Amino acid sequence: MFQERRIYPRIPCKVDAELETTTGQMFDVRLINISRSGFYIEGGDDLSDLQPPEGLGATEIWLHFGLETSALHCHCRIIYKRRNAHDSIGLGLHIISTDEAALNTIEHYVTANLN
Repeated sequence: MFQERRIYPRIPCKVDAELETTTGQMFDVRLINISRSGFYIEGGDDLSDLQPPEGLGATEIWLHFGLETSALHCHCRIIYKRRNAHDSIGLGLHIISTDEAALNTIEHYVTANLN
């Protein structure tokens, strides 16, 4: 049987968001699931070009979205990239930093929507 290894519960959602790269590029994406420690998002094929700079580690981005009555801005690291279809890319994101109010909003949203 599969054993859940995540520290924080993860729930499905459908929330529109914007991904911002360190060079200022903006991409429309959708949050597919959310937890206190990270997200899974999906976007168009234009996300396939997101790569870390030559010789450096992981790619870092900003994710901007609304949840409940708050606008949230999370600095994230791309953990993995998955092609879902010829025009759909999924990204697993880990939160590097955000403010305490954003973490509380995310935690409240996840707790309120657990099945």
